[in-house]
Amino acid sequence: MTMDYPQLSRFPRAVRLSWEEVEEFLWNIALEIKKDGYDPDTIVAVARGGLVPGRILADLLQKKNVCSFQMGHWEDDATLSDTPRIVFPLPEVDLTGCRVLVVDDVSDEGCTLEGVLAYITGRVFELRTVVVVSKADSRLRPDYTALSLDDWRWVLFPWSRHEDLLSFAEKVLQETGGASAQDIVRILGEAMGVDIAMHEVEKVLEHMAHSGEVKEGEHGVWTLI
Repeated sequence: MTMDYPQLSRFPRAVRLSWEEVEEFLWNIALEIKKDGYDPDTIVAVARGGLVPGRILADLLQKKNVCSFQMGHWEDDATLSDTPRIVFPLPEVDLTGCRVLVVDDVSDEGCTLEGVLAYITGRVFELRTVVVVSKADSRLRPDYTALSLDDWRWVLFPWSRHEDLLSFAEKVLQETGGASAQDIVRILGEAMGVDIAMHEVEKVLEHMAHSGEVKEGEHGVWTLI
């Protein structure tokens, strides 16, 4: 017997990307960059989302120089801010006169991309941007993107899927008061419109149990502690 949880309609609809899809996206972006004749001296990956696609593009474009900085919405007191700020700055590297390719995973409203441009532009000779997924609400458009979404969707990237599912599974347990792994798979799959694998949720619950966040009760029902 299944149970209905109408309050879970608040979960976002999602797009799930596989490693193969991401690699194909980045291959097409690399071809577009080469076609344009843009030859970056350095790839700057915006942490954390841009780290993996930045490294893959470095491989596809055969570039050795890769560096990173991190932007985030966290203040020093662990509260969320409306606009992103520099968490970890660029290392002591001189980019004067360099052509730079800045890489990130997704552009939602464009706040991070705006911050990136403000932070980097005056340091380099020429700058172009790559975002794997760009959403319709983004105020800025990257120079290169692989997937443009007309309707807002949460993007489940393979390199951040576990972290996302941790958050969503916790929300399921908060809303329901307790659920089995099977229930979590069903609820998230139906609410978000993507396939969620049982082994992914089992790893999430194991992680949360190890951290002392959840406990397993009768009939395999998990609850928050």
